[in-house]
Amino acid sequence: MKNGYPLQTINLSDTRELDSLVEHRRVFNLNHCELNIFETYRQCSDVVLSYNGLVITSMLRGKKVMHLSQNPGFDFLPGETVILPEGVSMKVDFPEADQKHPVQCATIALDWDVVTSMLNFLNDYYPRKDEGTEWKLNFSQYHFYNNRELANVMNKLISISMEDDIAKDALADLTLKSLLIRVIQTQNMALLEDGLAANNRFGSVIEYIRENLAEKIGIEVLCQKACMSKSSFFRSFKETFGLSPLEFIIRERISLAKRLLANPATTVTEVCYQAGFNNLHYFSRLFKMLEGVTPSSYRQTVCL
Repeated sequence: MKNGYPLQTINLSDTRELDSLVEHRRVFNLNHCELNIFETYRQCSDVVLSYNGLVITSMLRGKKVMHLSQNPGFDFLPGETVILPEGVSMKVDFPEADQKHPVQCATIALDWDVVTSMLNFLNDYYPRKDEGTEWKLNFSQYHFYNNRELANVMNKLISISMEDDIAKDALADLTLKSLLIRVIQTQNMALLEDGLAANNRFGSVIEYIRENLAEKIGIEVLCQKACMSKSSFFRSFKETFGLSPLEFIIRERISLAKRLLANPATTVTEVCYQAGFNNLHYFSRLFKMLEGVTPSSYRQTVCL
């Protein structure tokens, strides 16, 4: 995936009422987490931010350049998320921010004992099926693209945090567990995008899928490569990545189709079959459902 799914944008503050043009902060407190909406309206650099506990931050508008510890700086854009463990600070640059092009991000902060309690709950009551694995965050995979599922749960938690509902703390607690699961699953998928197998048996499965997208891919072959029964394979794959094997194959084929559509010499019908679909109507319907536009409309945006 070259681009992540952006979160829903949030109305900007009235600039006449801002206490600062750099990382102006709106705070929404809940029992077990805190939502911060940060906005920046002018260019600046080396802004130091630090938190206690786990931080999950997603871009809504504009661009930041993030510097974590001694690692090289990286662009942070809408459709992307960063997680930080307790005690890690960051320096942030805002090279393009101004009052016409503000930068806005949503940051969810949780005390570490809350995170530990929720992960323990998941491991006790919903243990991973793969022997020796558990629900845990991977802080070496701290920057990743949002998938649809992660974006949906982030939007839900932000909406709950900002609403006036007597039950919002209970709703937020339930959603936080979903958020942790989606972050872990998205990290596992990001490892594959980076060419690193999150799980050796699934590494060979993913490699086979990507090498055979234009062909019919039999589930039995995938199960053999994973050395698992069909029921265990389906359950473990979805638990690890948040997608069924069939959903993953479809998304990989759509990603291939997007790359093929960038070539104006290839017709949409040819793209359909080269990406492994055998029905043009079905391909077009799936493409629009996942990308929000038809294949022809998508081509117009990338072939300008």
